[in-house]
Formats: sequence, structure tokens, C-alpha cells
Amino acid sequence: MSKKSPWEALRQRLERPYVVLDTETTGLRDPEAVSVAVVGADGRTILNRLMRPGKPIEPSAAEVTGIDDAAVADAPPFPEVESDVTQAISGKLVVIYNADYDVSVLRNTYARYGLELPRFEPWCAMKWFAPIFGEWNDRRGDFAWKSLAVAADYFGVDQAAAHDALDDALTTWRILQAALARAKPGPAEELSLFGDAPAGG
Repeated sequence: MSKKSPWEALRQRLERPYVVLDTETTGLRDPEAVSVAVVGADGRTILNRLMRPGKPIEPSAAEVTGIDDAAVADAPPFPEVESDVTQAISGKLVVIYNADYDVSVLRNTYARYGLELPRFEPWCAMKWFAPIFGEWNDRRGDFAWKSLAVAADYFGVDQAAAHDALDDALTTWRILQAALARAKPGPAEELSLFGDAPAGG
């Protein structure tokens, strides 16, 4: 039985209804969401909200995202937007670039306010892209994870405002559209991805 290519895996996965999500956060220590964006399978913006976190935004995070405490001083706290976030993702396939991180952000944010995280199926576009880019990581014994910017460049997708939740969600969506538009990989690409095992590991 031949191994399924990531291209075919993507097509099969996205035959189902899905949304794309991204968050911006307070930082790396028990991160809480300060911005959540959700884009539909048609590229339409479903949700794009700022929220005032229950903890200070770390300066290093503010430097990256441009969202500091002053920027969210008048934004609603998460409990006031939770129903919108929950409705946008509950019961859905949710595509996320670096899903492990954003799911942990959602989990931390819901838990901080004693709210129950809705059930949804996360799917990591970053892990899907890793074998397509094809850079081997000896330490992990697997393909290296690459940034959203690298994936966007690979697929010729413009990334207008990196580290903005809505733009990152739209960039991920555009990457998916570019990937879906590609023909089934030819023999050379198939061999490159799944023929000989990479050295190392």
C-alpha cells in the first residue's frame, strides 16, 4: 500500500467544512488570548476580536504583535466574547498554524475564567507543511517545523501583517488554497518526499 502524500491528505481533510484560527497572546508564560480571529473555508472573516486579558501583556509579546496593555484597555474581557469564540469553533475542524500553541492558549484562556473549552478538532497546518518543505531535523528525527512566513513564501502567498491574528489566519487560508490548487505531485516529488529515508536521525 502506497503512503498517502501530504497533498492528498490535505484534499481529503479539507473536503469537510472547516475554519482557520489564529490568536495573539499575553506572551509565553501561561499565555492568555488578547486577539482571536477565525476565517471560514470561503475566506470570509467570521470573527476578529480584541480582548482585555486578566494579566499584563509581556513587553516582548507587545513588541512582536503591537498589542500592549493600552491597546486593549477598552476591549471587553474574554467572558464577554466567549460565546462568539465558542460558536465560531465548536464542533468544527479548526485549521491552525502551530496548533499545539494556539490550543494551549485557548485552554488557558477558558480556564482562567472558569469556562469550559468547546470541543473541536484541531489540525496543524505547520506539521502538515513540514514534509513538503522537506528539511530534516536530526535532533527530532523528523521534518523540521517552519514558520508561517516560510510557508507563505513557499506557496507565493503575501503576508501583509505578520503577528496580526486576522492576517495570520488569512495567510494560512491562502496557503491552503494554493496547496489545494496544486496538481497531484509527480513521480520526482513523490520520491523526494516518501522514497529514500533522509540521512540522520
